[in-house]
Amino acid sequence: MALVPVFPGNIVYAAEYNYVADIANLIFGDNYPGSLVTDTNRILTHKWGWGAPNIDDQVPVGVLIEADRLQLLVEHTNVMLDHVTASDHVIVFSVPANRTDVKPGYLVRAEDLNLVHDKMTNLIQPNDMHATVDPLNASLITATSAIYSRTVPWWQQLSGEHKFQWSTYNDARYFFNGGGQLQLDLEMENGCTAGYYNWSDIINEVGTLTFTWNNTFQSDGYLTPGTSEGKGFYHLTNRYGDGSDPDGVADNEGLLFTSSNVTQTAYIYKNGSAYGYAGMFMDNDPGTGYFSAYATGYHCSTSYVYLGPQPSAYGYTPNSISNYADRRFKLYGKWADDGKEVHFKIVLDDTNFGQVIDGTFTVTPRYLMPDIITINTSEFDVSPDPTYAVIDDFNSANDS
Repeated sequence: MALVPVFPGNIVYAAEYNYVADIANLIFGDNYPGSLVTDTNRILTHKWGWGAPNIDDQVPVGVLIEADRLQLLVEHTNVMLDHVTASDHVIVFSVPANRTDVKPGYLVRAEDLNLVHDKMTNLIQPNDMHATVDPLNASLITATSAIYSRTVPWWQQLSGEHKFQWSTYNDARYFFNGGGQLQLDLEMENGCTAGYYNWSDIINEVGTLTFTWNNTFQSDGYLTPGTSEGKGFYHLTNRYGDGSDPDGVADNEGLLFTSSNVTQTAYIYKNGSAYGYAGMFMDNDPGTGYFSAYATGYHCSTSYVYLGPQPSAYGYTPNSISNYADRRFKLYGKWADDGKEVHFKIVLDDTNFGQVIDGTFTVTPRYLMPDIITINTSEFDVSPDPTYAVIDDFNSANDS
């Protein structure tokens, strides 16, 4: 329970008002404008602030607080309540009943300031509610020019990168502190090789990945969950840690998420009356119906019909499927350009298996942009939107 700033029944003086105004600035303004991405304990301090101009929290001691000052606090608090996911959306004073504003020229009563204080400290601050956004007050935007894909068959590794950027590090802070999110949709489709079905089983189960100020998490709907490292914007360093950094060290420093492995054991095909399964290298002998998937090429006959992951139904017991079960998609992240940029790296490694993967693998970046909310002179606004660009589109020298 937060301390009551003023004893009920008293009028409000500057010291009590300054105390509450400073809390409003912590959330709505910015008490850490000199923040640097290299600061230690970023997640404890940098997570505060939406970037609005700070209100005066240095009113001289002894000054009586009048209605205009409290009214601005009320408007700030109402914007906070509307913006976040809390269900309480407006301050209502009890005296007079159902009053929602502070009349001009009136001295401010303790009960009025205490109610504002209570909303901030008991609703907005706890559990980092300030870093959430009501879905009705945000827009999900597809980064259309940053969509990238691989359509050429591959059998060793794919590595792709894209980035989001802001004008300053503080602009990036305000975006995430205000509930902004960076999202990633993955899709694998239109393939027919054994490698394709193994990888599409992994990729299509990942669904959407969401990156926030303090976490990276997977959308619902998966059969088996991947593993999040519990890292968000304020955990990033300037290294991926996958071995591609200038130091060459592979310590997973920037690892954000690892998918589950193959959840299906094999895949059944039918060609006329002949059945075959695709979960390992197979022969293309017409008598068996097995199809081929070799490191130097592949063959997918249009006469083969994919029947799904049910080998036991036809008496097949693939003895090498477990050998291919440890494929995993990985997502890495880092900051760049003094914290003004967030980079993501996507890695699919099939080096140990060498199965040909055909079809199309597509990455669609999106971001959740909090909407502007204005009440009189109080305005929540973390615009402009971040910009974005593709760095590596899965078709460079490190992809094969």
